[in-house]
Amino acid sequence: MKKITACLSAILVAMPVFTLSANDENKTMPEYSMLLMGGGLATCSSTSSRHCVSDEIFSAAAKKHSQFQLSTEHLQAINSAGFWSDDRIIEQQQTLAVLEFLRGQLGNDTVSERELLRLWRSAEIEVDGIWVSGRNVYAGLSSRELSFVLDQLEVPVTNSNGASRNNPRSREFADLANTKNSFTVELHQKFVAMAQQVAGDKRKPRILVVTASSRDPFAAVDFYTNLFAEAGADVSWLPISAAYQAAWQTGDKNSCAELDKHLAEQHGSYQRQRVYPDLMAQKTDFCQAGSKAAVAQIRRSDGIFFNGGDQSLTLRALRLEDGSASAELQQIERMLEAGQIVVAGTSAGTAVMSGGSFNGQRTPMITNGDSFNAMQFGAFDLPAPAVGCDKDQSCSNGLAENHLTYNGGGGLGLFRWGVLDTHFSERGRQGRLIRLLHDTQSRFGFGIDENTGLLVGFGRAEAEPDVRMAVMGEAGVYVVDMNSANSSGEGSALNLRNVVTHYLTRGDEMELNANQLRSRFADWKFAPNNLAQPLLTSGDIFERDNYKQLTHLLCMTQARQAEGRAVKVGQGYAVTVYKDHSSYTRQGSFRQQGEEIAYCSYRNMMVDLQPAN
Repeated sequence: MKKITACLSAILVAMPVFTLSANDENKTMPEYSMLLMGGGLATCSSTSSRHCVSDEIFSAAAKKHSQFQLSTEHLQAINSAGFWSDDRIIEQQQTLAVLEFLRGQLGNDTVSERELLRLWRSAEIEVDGIWVSGRNVYAGLSSRELSFVLDQLEVPVTNSNGASRNNPRSREFADLANTKNSFTVELHQKFVAMAQQVAGDKRKPRILVVTASSRDPFAAVDFYTNLFAEAGADVSWLPISAAYQAAWQTGDKNSCAELDKHLAEQHGSYQRQRVYPDLMAQKTDFCQAGSKAAVAQIRRSDGIFFNGGDQSLTLRALRLEDGSASAELQQIERMLEAGQIVVAGTSAGTAVMSGGSFNGQRTPMITNGDSFNAMQFGAFDLPAPAVGCDKDQSCSNGLAENHLTYNGGGGLGLFRWGVLDTHFSERGRQGRLIRLLHDTQSRFGFGIDENTGLLVGFGRAEAEPDVRMAVMGEAGVYVVDMNSANSSGEGSALNLRNVVTHYLTRGDEMELNANQLRSRFADWKFAPNNLAQPLLTSGDIFERDNYKQLTHLLCMTQARQAEGRAVKVGQGYAVTVYKDHSSYTRQGSFRQQGEEIAYCSYRNMMVDLQPAN
């Protein structure tokens, strides 16, 4: 089955130029300094064998899955009065009753998470004369509560019974050579090649991995360090996190000894000392060494990679409570500006790059929300609601779980030219990006699809463009320009017209220079020759990738417009996407590992959004 995507062209932009010190003027900037990925990477690993060409490539010593044990001690920890609120007593009691029932079946045996959840959901027990379904108990827990329960039950995975100095915990291993998806391989290899350009040809590139976006910042360490080592880099973990920064914000170095407390408060992560004793020891040593040692570690590196998860956690890891840049972030900024380091991120690790100032406006960082709620209720400069907070009534500030939120102060500020969004077409996020730009008076937004990367290169000489961008990977980048948009009404009565959108796909490039953005389509893309004029409609335009599929058909044919609706319980929005005299489309096919993938690129596709009657 052919996969489909599309492209982009010229936009006007004003953009600040990086300033360089006299000592850096003769240094060669990397071709690209940033690789911003949209998430959804499908890498072969010992815990994700479905992404492997063969599932028999890892040894028995490799970690295949996490393990859990329902010991009396663990169940007592779950019953902690300090975690459950008074109005969640029933959920607490029923959860413990189900787990006690399962303990009767399992004893002290360990089980995988998949098996544990299967047994949990299939349980039927009697509590105080009432039959309780394990499936209902499981479904009734918020993500915060479920994570707490699973953390209390998790135990280290070891090569045999019990961990010791001579019997370390098992580690997750990655294997790029046996990864099915060639675009995933391409993206990881590109980042290593970018770092190699900084390092030169006399040694391996030194790459730092930051896992600060994760609720459990230890879980992905083995995977990423092994992955980039396998791709040819010298890799280290940079154990910076919101917990590390919170420990130092107390002003007491001894607070590093209480990282478990900070992990619980900042990340909602528990019992990590038990599961990852070696990594916790490394993190504690890192914390006690302080920012000078962290800065020195960054200074020695050629590339730094930020993982996915929650961008607000990474923001708290690298910005202080007053919003100022930490010493670690300042070092990254200086090196990125001077061409001494390259930066990559995926998912939340990409979204957190937004920030700084562009065209006299602060660039915000998106933190939460879906398109339907964004169009209905607008954007809120408030902390993002916790996942699942509707279930346990823990949502704050009058928000619901899927309301659109953002950080008006921005993220790390390494990408200043617009809001970055990820998992874009796959989750129908066009509406939320457009609404955020409108509500924050921001001009540009860049929505990056899964398994896709936006390359960003900074110019230096007068003859060079200030910024160059290019798309690589499987799909595309959706660009919104609000410069000519006009609006009326507010809240759920907002009418938005003349929103300019573009879709840049594989092989397409942009240049930002002298307040203009110019684009070039890949030379293998041509004007579509399909003369059909179908009636294009979607009844659920912001669900899954419906918007992308609808605009692909508009791109490929002579149809002039497409109609979509996003309506729930009689409320919602009507969306019109249409071509005008400035619209252009180009199509082409690209062959990857024997599979032909069809792309269709467009520029200046206009969008109107209005309340549905």
